[in-house]
Amino acid sequence: MTVYSEQELLAANVNPVTGLATDYLNLFNEAIMLFEMGLDMPDMAEELADWHRRDYIHHFENSGFELRDVVIWAYRHAPADIRCAFDECCEKALASFDSSINILLSSNLDDEAAKADLSERLRDMKALVVEMDSHIHGRAERSETNLQNEVDALF
Repeated sequence: MTVYSEQELLAANVNPVTGLATDYLNLFNEAIMLFEMGLDMPDMAEELADWHRRDYIHHFENSGFELRDVVIWAYRHAPADIRCAFDECCEKALASFDSSINILLSSNLDDEAAKADLSERLRDMKALVVEMDSHIHGRAERSETNLQNEVDALF
């Protein structure tokens, strides 16, 4: 079994504590950039037709990222609770991006209500990227902690 050092993990942009890499967010950040441009220039929105949802492993397996083996190994050896919470967030983001892109591509951008809905979707998409980033950097709160804080606030 290959074990990578902290230095090798850092070189691959992997957080050694969480085992997750920031490079996965590129998939989403590119879509956000095109989505933003597509709201103002519908021709740019057509670029999003090529966007495909890819889970973390699939993203790296099919990337040209030189250190993908390190990234995939780290993900597979990440603490289970961190990886599961991250995967849930990613699945939510993938579904949101997929549906929002499809709606953008089929919307009449001259319709102010449609444009307002798409702007709100864009805000949600950005928030999901921030949430994924918080998991990658170990800043995400566990849901049990959030629930306990809500209960504690009642008393």
